[in-house]
Amino acid sequence: MKKITFFLVITFAFIFNILKADADLENKLQEMQEEIDSLAEMIEEGSGGGDGWYNRTSLGGYGEIHWQTAAPPDDEKGATNATNVEVDIHRYVLFIGHEFNEYLNMNSEVEIEHAFVKDGNGELEMEQLYLEQNLGYLGIENTFIKYGTVLMPVGITNETHEPPTFYGVDRNVVEKELNANTWWETGIMVNTALGGGVELTAFGHTGLETDGDGDIRDGRGKVYKQDGSNVAYTLRLKYTGIPGVEMGLWHNHQTDINNIPGAGNIPADLWGGHINMSPSEGFGFRAFGGTWNLDCSGDNAAGTKHACATNGREKIWGAFIEPSYRWSLGGPLDSSIGIGARAGAWNDKADETANASNKIRQYDLLLNYWLSPNAVLKVDYENQKYYADGKGSAGYNFGIGYQF
Repeated sequence: MKKITFFLVITFAFIFNILKADADLENKLQEMQEEIDSLAEMIEEGSGGGDGWYNRTSLGGYGEIHWQTAAPPDDEKGATNATNVEVDIHRYVLFIGHEFNEYLNMNSEVEIEHAFVKDGNGELEMEQLYLEQNLGYLGIENTFIKYGTVLMPVGITNETHEPPTFYGVDRNVVEKELNANTWWETGIMVNTALGGGVELTAFGHTGLETDGDGDIRDGRGKVYKQDGSNVAYTLRLKYTGIPGVEMGLWHNHQTDINNIPGAGNIPADLWGGHINMSPSEGFGFRAFGGTWNLDCSGDNAAGTKHACATNGREKIWGAFIEPSYRWSLGGPLDSSIGIGARAGAWNDKADETANASNKIRQYDLLLNYWLSPNAVLKVDYENQKYYADGKGSAGYNFGIGYQF
């Protein structure tokens, strides 16, 4: 009997200790939960808004890898017909945006080109960094002001160039040559809707710096200790009143693209227009055309003519057309496939009749396979030749790209 009583006492004592331990554990867990809730509340309060800064900050980006076999003709001498097989992490881009409140936000874009930056190879660039103000709180509807470094409102691909948004492994060469894609400047931009699908953009900004030779693409300052005294402006009218169709007209005026001190001004004007139909299914079409006119008639500091007066760059032009068709494949990835063809021509020295070799034409056959709407595999065939002597290059290119 004593043994049974002793056993029961020990058993009850053991059970009591377990229950007490469970109660202590529950109390400790409750205390930890209260501390976590308190910490979360402190973070939200410290962010300046009840919803937390992280809920008003957005992250995006895109990237692309190219495998290319086509060697473009040399810019000055004509093609060498040399084989050039190259694999390149062409771009890796990150967007960071933040909404301060309903009427003010910040947007930025940083880009790494060609995998790394070392010994003059590769590029690390800040392509966009601006504040955007919605004037709705002043009773001015559908009007926005951007302050800072902004992509230029010209052409089709300068503002929208994520890999899933266009055909071809690389961006079309005509816009690269004429609009200096990708081209960004610093200033103040106003966008306003005029009604009926018409939007007006006015941008006062920094200007190009070409050292007097008129090389537009090489004249991009990229906001690296850029000369702020030579101002420029851009005006654009854009129509989107028909679903799936965008049409644009634009004009850019440069007061002086010659950044050599005391060397005399070189005013310049760009005029252009485009149409863009890029549906997620069915027939698509793109067309683009533009021209630069440079006033190189003045003298430089030495009393001689500017380089652009003799090298043919007083006039620069380019144009292309691109029909396409896209089929939806459906499935769990929402895949699709599309084919296209592009025919383009340009001349960056159109005033120099003796150097007709700078008039170039290019044909492209294009195939895109969208694994999903935001991820794409690409194949294209390009054939590029000078009009004067028929020299040029041809080859296949392969690429992958994404956006998020």
